[in-house]
Amino acid sequence: MDMGYIIVLYLRISVEDMDVKNGKKDESNSIESQRRLLNDFVQGMPEMKGSTVIVLCDDGYSGTNFERPAVKELLEKARKKTIDCIVVKDFSRFGRDYLMVSDYVDQIFPFLGIRFISVNDGYDSSEYNGMTSSVDIAFKNVVYAYYSKDLSEKVRSGLRAKAHRGSYVSSFAPFGYQKDKKNKNHLVIEDMSAAIVRRIFQMAVAGIGTVKIAYLLNAEQVPTPSIIKKGQGLSHKWWGGLGDDKLWEYTAVYKILKDERYLGKIVYGKRYRSEVGNRKSKKAIKDNWIVVSDCHEPLVTKEEFCTVQDMLIQCGERAEKDENHIFAGKIRCGVCGYALKRRTQMLRKYSCLTKYRTDKFDCKDNYIMEADLTEVVWQALRQLCRVLLDKQNNMSNASQLDKVSGLQKQIAEYQASLQRMDEQKVDLYERMLDGEFDRERYICKRENLTVRQEDLRKEIVLLEERLLLIRKVEDNNIPEEEELQEYLQEEYLTRMMVEVFVKCIYVYDRERVHIEWNFDVRER
Repeated sequence: MDMGYIIVLYLRISVEDMDVKNGKKDESNSIESQRRLLNDFVQGMPEMKGSTVIVLCDDGYSGTNFERPAVKELLEKARKKTIDCIVVKDFSRFGRDYLMVSDYVDQIFPFLGIRFISVNDGYDSSEYNGMTSSVDIAFKNVVYAYYSKDLSEKVRSGLRAKAHRGSYVSSFAPFGYQKDKKNKNHLVIEDMSAAIVRRIFQMAVAGIGTVKIAYLLNAEQVPTPSIIKKGQGLSHKWWGGLGDDKLWEYTAVYKILKDERYLGKIVYGKRYRSEVGNRKSKKAIKDNWIVVSDCHEPLVTKEEFCTVQDMLIQCGERAEKDENHIFAGKIRCGVCGYALKRRTQMLRKYSCLTKYRTDKFDCKDNYIMEADLTEVVWQALRQLCRVLLDKQNNMSNASQLDKVSGLQKQIAEYQASLQRMDEQKVDLYERMLDGEFDRERYICKRENLTVRQEDLRKEIVLLEERLLLIRKVEDNNIPEEEELQEYLQEEYLTRMMVEVFVKCIYVYDRERVHIEWNFDVRER
């Protein structure tokens, strides 16, 4: 095997590998264990000697979907054909959705010419010669999917049981605390952030509102929770902000003032996931929360906490987001990057409130009327639907084959024909040597075969482009043609349309709006 052969070792571990009895990771599935197993396997394969080995790892991600950083990088390398072989410990490391796993193993990777090896399953795609994987492999994938769901329920039950006993089981400690180094299920006070929490409560007890508290903290450049946690080596995708200009918002102040954990309580189960692999969570009703008192040292007294709650009620302050309006969670100021506030007095409009937090940004009068924004987004979305329909129609006209499996089969047939023609060329040469015909006739027949091969290779290129385009559309979650037609028949913009199409709307002023779509709509 030449030096240009590139092998990817894919590793994954998640909460699915948690031993719910003692809270320790299953060592057989640990990252280091997988790494040793796969490295030993590659080193033991003579044909892989001298290959380039790349290791991609997803640590802490569920296998029930393919929304994982390393697996996305792996699939991108596969689509670009920059790798030759993928090696995993078993199919469940690659994924627990058996339909998606089978799709990649049986169709996509063979089409791309990529060898796939699952060590513990004894599977090597090079031994199947284009055929689909055996029934027992498919059955294993089904078992993995059901196993993942069952294990997820066990983990969830185990965590709730620990919470009932007063153990802290959430991923991150609340602002003002940190996890005890001797016992990760116990909270201890973190001095720097605890001082900020206490000061926020003191200002609230003194009658200062949440908006004013946020403004004062920003004026004094008090570090925000995300900045402090990042400084402690903690990170989370939700803590992203505007770099050094990350600001306190009144909503963050409000949430601190409403958090019962500062009374020394454990509060667990405020949100839940409706199904395994779905990263979106839903609010749980308060009766289903687990609340246990006297679990750690409080930061405020009960009297202080109650006084603040009364003040919040009297002032009518609230930080709950209006989750029902059409652009909820989708609209930001194009100047400072912060979410716009929806106002419903008289005429509905979206305004930037950064001027109440700091004077660093020039967006003091940035607002837009909801009716105007709705019309702009509605017209842009209709135009987008037409563009996507044109693209999909062009795809349909390019070939009668509109399924990946059909394309796979056609390409395989063309490749088999190419191989047969190569064999015919060899046969022609041998027949010429045996005197069946002269050299001139041999050259003529060989050139005819060469021309037919060139035509087939062009057809294969077109089919490959068609297949990659279909996969691109599927990966971007672009709606199907019928769904796009239904959206065009609608008479007004709906929340569902915004969810499907819009990633974020940036408002720069009343006349300048930029819409970032959920998928890439540029020319492919």
